[in-house]
Amino acid sequence: MKHVLKSQPGVPGRAVNRHFWRGAWLDDDEVDRHIGSLGHTARMVLAGARLNPVVVVAACGRLRDLLAVPSTDLRGRLTDRLRAQNVAGPRIERTFAGLLDALPRLTRSGFPARAAKAGLHTHIVTGNEPAVGALSAVEGLLSGHFNVVKTTRHDSLFAAELLAGLATLDPTGQLGSRLVVLRFSAVTRRDWMERICGPADTVAVRGPKLSYPHSPQ
Repeated sequence: MKHVLKSQPGVPGRAVNRHFWRGAWLDDDEVDRHIGSLGHTARMVLAGARLNPVVVVAACGRLRDLLAVPSTDLRGRLTDRLRAQNVAGPRIERTFAGLLDALPRLTRSGFPARAAKAGLHTHIVTGNEPAVGALSAVEGLLSGHFNVVKTTRHDSLFAAELLAGLATLDPTGQLGSRLVVLRFSAVTRRDWMERICGPADTVAVRGPKLSYPHSPQ
């Protein structure tokens, strides 16, 4: 199950395959076929070997090295995502500066916050800060969680592209297997909201500082 991210003809920057699902780019129909088994998939992954935070830290270090160089392919793709959403140049630079500052701080502080038991962690983020969802997911990875990031339907795909890039920098494949990024409207796709929140052990709203426990019905 491997997909190449494509754009619709005549609509620059608008993705056909707009969801990142455990290493693959999926469209809505493909997500429909997988999302019903999300809870089972997460439990199967989490039943395996516990994710060592050293693996996360190493991949984040490689990610930071790539983001620090404007000419890298990953930074170029991320920049294109923001430009497609009419994000101005100064804000783009602030976004990368913030990431370069946040990644080492997050990986240093993530060890004390390591969860006693890993679970399915759903992150619901708004679209006004492109990096929030990705950083929240990194915190979840440091705690060993299986992470589902829900962004808005008008999201630039920045978080998905960034986390997909992070996954490719992990030779073990463990990070990619624990990452799902979905872009949709909570109003029109209430069925998807139920499927990402229902089986979740924890739901984080907007980012890691606004987390609250969630118990499935």
